[in-house]
Amino acid sequence: MAGVIESLRNDHSRITKLLDALERQMAAFEDGRTLDFDILDGILYYCLSYPDLHHHPLEDLIFDRLKERNPGALEGVRDLREEHAALAEKTRKFAAAIESVEQDIPLERSAIQEVAVEFLSAYRRHIMMEEKHFFPAAQRSLKPEDWAAIGAQLKPIEDPLFERREDQRFSAIYEDIIAWDQASMA
Repeated sequence: MAGVIESLRNDHSRITKLLDALERQMAAFEDGRTLDFDILDGILYYCLSYPDLHHHPLEDLIFDRLKERNPGALEGVRDLREEHAALAEKTRKFAAAIESVEQDIPLERSAIQEVAVEFLSAYRRHIMMEEKHFFPAAQRSLKPEDWAAIGAQLKPIEDPLFERREDQRFSAIYEDIIAWDQASMA
């Protein structure tokens, strides 16, 4: 159990770093500067791959098991499958807006900012709900055999941005995060 929840919390911490980087990009854009498409592409590719293909399916398994074991424990927790589908849709919508800009398709700055805010707000609300309600409910209610069954259903994969680091699409965002972390410590 501790390993599964700890892994999910690590993912949330990493996703939060991406959201912070996106907020920095959007603040610069709001000030009239141009977007760094290498950073944005890395963030969006990451969000469309790792969370949607590994992180969210693992949470869905926990949600299903918790729903079977102790449905009352889910008070304050929205249907995660619906939440994850909505996050994926907001991610695709934001990615489409960025792709339009990259292809020189006219798009109002306010439209880009709007989809970015929707994306950021939805992701931050979702992470907070899981950290505050879902993870504690799962920790309280699920038994060791539940965690073993959950763990057996998904093949662990390395995080492509923070662990494996072979995909060049993530170079700009990784460098941005490292630079920001170092500047924050100085």
